Amino acid sequence: MSDSEKIPEILKLIDILDGLEALIESAPNEDVEDILEEAWLQISDTFPDDFKAATQHDAGAEGLRRYLKVKGFFENPSERSIGAAELEEYYRSYIAAEEDEEPTDFFFPE
Repeated sequence: MSDSEKIPEILKLIDILDGLEALIESAPNEDVEDILEEAWLQISDTFPDDFKAATQHDAGAEGLRRYLKVKGFFENPSERSIGAAELEEYYRSYIAAEEDEEPTDFFFPE
């Protein structure tokens, strides 16, 4: 299945994740929240590997939509346009996540 054939399915999955995120936020207790989070993880695990890698720092439904739009633009810029602000937002969220990561030099003592 080509990438363009996968897009409708991916969009449906993103909508499902979006709904699960709303349910997680309104879960009546921690047990229900844990169950919903597990469902979210299992569904997100069905995404293609490039989605998993590219959205590891911004894996919510919004981040997935943002990545899909940026990916579409770079694959075919003449047919899929993207605004400078949208592209900047994508890179800003990616860079912010990298800056939040803790340094790992303590794992490798000199």
